[in-house]
Amino acid sequence: MPIVISNSIILKTITIEDYSSLYELMERIYPPAYNYLWSDKGEWYLHEIYGKKQVAIDLEDKHSSFYFIEVDGQKEGVLKIQEDVPYPDILEKKATRLHRIYLSEKTQGKGISRQLLSYVEKRAIENGSDLIWLDCMDSKKQAMRFYEKHGFQKGRLTFLDYKLIKKGYNGMYFMWKSVV
Repeated sequence: MPIVISNSIILKTITIEDYSSLYELMERIYPPAYNYLWSDKGEWYLHEIYGKKQVAIDLEDKHSSFYFIEVDGQKEGVLKIQEDVPYPDILEKKATRLHRIYLSEKTQGKGISRQLLSYVEKRAIENGSDLIWLDCMDSKKQAMRFYEKHGFQKGRLTFLDYKLIKKGYNGMYFMWKSVV
């Protein structure tokens, strides 16, 4: 059953049968935003994270919901939410993780992320979470400003340990926001 965010934004649950469509979408929307991180322009990451085997594992996770973001009837992004996944630095609080949110370049700057974030917050509250958390690359200054504008604060800086990530681009902040 689709989740209606607004007249133009709908979330549709991703299934394993959608694997090819998901991969094609990510081949279109991931590289423009993240090519600069990778020595291979992100090909390894796309294969590793959006390969059929990993997608099947992600879809089996009972704490995860994985959606296509449709804007005006077109697949323009993905959203993955993980419920009951503790924030690493505040383990005693019930948390919801905004694990992935990717939008195509043409949809950015139109308030879509704000509406999706509002949906995630509402859902976290309904599920009894105390906070929402996410990961944000330290090189994505615009994304960090967006999240901070919406009440998130930077937590610990961690570093990704991927062989193909370029030196100096592997920093990632945990960011969190109380929803109670």
